[in-house]
Amino acid sequence: MGANSSQAPAELSEEDVEFISSKAKIDHDSVRVWYEKLKAACPNGKISKADTVSFLRSINSGKEEQIEKQANEIHKAFDANNDGIVDQREFLIGFALTSNGSIHEKLKYVFRTYDHDKDGVINKKEIDRMVKIAMRLHAKDDPENTTRIIDELKRSLEHLNQGKDLDDIRITSKEFIQLLMENKELCELVSPFNIEQPREVIVQQPHAQSK
Repeated sequence: MGANSSQAPAELSEEDVEFISSKAKIDHDSVRVWYEKLKAACPNGKISKADTVSFLRSINSGKEEQIEKQANEIHKAFDANNDGIVDQREFLIGFALTSNGSIHEKLKYVFRTYDHDKDGVINKKEIDRMVKIAMRLHAKDDPENTTRIIDELKRSLEHLNQGKDLDDIRITSKEFIQLLMENKELCELVSPFNIEQPREVIVQQPHAQSK
């Protein structure tokens, strides 16, 4: 598939299994069987765009043009080298983000995308990666506005981290999700894909629903 890396394939967490099961509408065992086939077909942990289309087709009952669009979005966001290849973890996250789901679900997966070392926080190195992806996705269309929003993102993250320099920053999933839920521009910037925002800003205080 044109990949030179021998990186080991990502393993599915129980959260991954549950999410994929709900989105693809298949049972947990079928998700695991499907993923074992994915690993067998791509033993070096890398997936070509053709593989992405094939695997999406095998677990998704959507129309062909929807599957092609989903594959395009995954590779556009995560194919950093423009070689047509993404790794299996990125494929899984891309699948999650391009599926239907709540904003909170999707942002939770966005956070996991950027938390590369899986330590539960986003650090300076991971923020740099976030910014690079955002620039690649958005700067071509509107470089000045993208730069402005990225500066706002950095200021917001520094504020969350009590004003510490970005070199020392450690942002939790809860902080990250709350920040993006409250700011439509930042949400659109750091998510690889378009995530619809609610019409009203979500606040921390619970809101009782009335019938």
